[in-house]
Amino acid sequence: MLKKKLFIVCLLVIFLLFLFVFLYQKISNQKERKNTYQLNSYELSLLKEGDLIFRQGFGLISDIIAGRTKETYTISHCGILCKDSNNEWIVIHTVSNTLAEIDGIQSDNLSRFVKNSKENSILILRYKNACDSTNTLIKQKSFYYLNKQIAFDDSFDMQDTSEFYCTELIRHIFLDVYHVDIYNLHTETSYDVLGFSPFWDKKTFEPILSHQGKKTD
Repeated sequence: MLKKKLFIVCLLVIFLLFLFVFLYQKISNQKERKNTYQLNSYELSLLKEGDLIFRQGFGLISDIIAGRTKETYTISHCGILCKDSNNEWIVIHTVSNTLAEIDGIQSDNLSRFVKNSKENSILILRYKNACDSTNTLIKQKSFYYLNKQIAFDDSFDMQDTSEFYCTELIRHIFLDVYHVDIYNLHTETSYDVLGFSPFWDKKTFEPILSHQGKKTD
C-alpha cells in the first residue's frame, strides 16, 4: 500500500514538473513572438567584425544559466559578429537542437538574434588587442568552424574540440588567432563551464554597447 502511494506521488510530481516546464516555455515563446527589440542605426554604426555579442535569451534554460552565473551581467548566450557576402551583419554562434532547428554552429542575421533576446540584455564587447587584420582572421575562423558544421557540446567539455558550446567556440577562435587562452585552462584555477567571467576582465575586453541595466518602457 505504501509503495502504491509513493508511486502515485512520484507520478504526480513528474506531471507537475512537466506542466510547469510546458507553461513556462509557452509563456516565454509568447513573449519572444511579441518582442520588437532591435539595435538602432547609431548602435549598428559602432560595430566591427570580430566583436562579441552577448544576450539573455527566452526560456527556462536561458533563465537558469543567467540566474546561476550571478556575474557582472545577466547573460545566457554569446556569439561573434561578422558580415556576410551581402555585407549584412550576422552572428555566428552555436546552439543545441533542443533550442533551435539546427544543432551546433550556425549563423543568424543580427536583427533576428536581437529579437530573440530579452529586452535590454544585449552587450557587445571588443578585444582590446584587436585590429583590422586580426578582425579579418576572427571572421575567417568563424566561417571556417561554421562551414565544418560542428555539433553543440552537450557535455560542456572545453577540453574536447570535436564539439563546441557558445563560449567554447569563442575560446578556440581566440586560441587560433591570438594564441591566448581567455579561460586560462592551463592553470590550476577552476572555471565555471556555464560562466562568462573571463569576458568581464576590463584589461582584456572593452564594452562597445551595453543595454544591461536599462529600464524597459
